[in-house]
Amino acid sequence: MEHLNNFILAGGLCLVALALLAIELFVPSHGILTIFALFFALGGVVVAYLASPLAGLLLGIVVLLSSPFAIYWAIKIYPNTAVGKKVMLGKPEQDPNAGYAPQARALADLAGQRGIAVSTLRPSGLCEIAGQRVDSVSESGLIDAGTPVEVVQVSGMKVIVRPV
Repeated sequence: MEHLNNFILAGGLCLVALALLAIELFVPSHGILTIFALFFALGGVVVAYLASPLAGLLLGIVVLLSSPFAIYWAIKIYPNTAVGKKVMLGKPEQDPNAGYAPQARALADLAGQRGIAVSTLRPSGLCEIAGQRVDSVSESGLIDAGTPVEVVQVSGMKVIVRPV
């Protein structure tokens, strides 16, 4: 009868360990509940071993083999929980392969237009072209602030200007 009580106690301790792992997903305890779950699982194995060494060995093997599945299950479910949604980053809003394509297309429209150097370009600086301030690179040499410039070329996000 005492062995049966120990087996029931060992099974109960393992169930408490599983419950603590499940609660960890919904309560932000920063791993404290997982540590308690580990102690409960080890306690269940020890109690089962005290009842019967073979039962303790078998329960220990079951706990070791089921741990990766429990971890996998927790990782799969965590992002869908309320806590997980607050902690995890959301999906990107745009296609990550798009990069700076919209901005590069807008800058490409500036080719051939004229503007004025807002800051000294040595060789890079700020120019105002078509009513917008644009980071620019001088084609060659220094361009003083206030000098009229013309967009020679736009290569991606790089606007190349020369003095007019």
